[in-house]
Amino acid sequence: MHIQRILASVAIAAAACAAQAQQSEVIIGKTTFDRSCAVCHGFDAEAQGNISELFKTPPRDLTTIAQRNDGVFPLERVYHVIAGDIDERAHGDSEMPVWGDYFMADALEDRGINAKDASDIAQGRILSVVYYLLSIQK
Repeated sequence: MHIQRILASVAIAAAACAAQAQQSEVIIGKTTFDRSCAVCHGFDAEAQGNISELFKTPPRDLTTIAQRNDGVFPLERVYHVIAGDIDERAHGDSEMPVWGDYFMADALEDRGINAKDASDIAQGRILSVVYYLLSIQK
């Protein structure tokens, strides 16, 4: 019985840590989104950024990604679009910057960061934006 209580306590603590980690990802993702994406997509992610009218194909409302995909948020696809691995039709001929390359170069500017660590940092930043977008779906 004592072991079951310990295991239950560990499971509850693990769930709390996971929830807190995901919340941290959302906060980091919002900060990254505001700095990197809001100029086109708007701070509310509803496609009303300061320069959105300059594009031949306007930016999409990122709060409706799940709605446009039968209620399912395509986490992996969104990750690859942000990373630049997939050319999103809505971006015309790649008007959206390749954020994977940008975040990697940004991380490499820090002294002491090697290419592997920079790649991990870039992937983490992209994933945090994905979690943020997931959290704001209508």
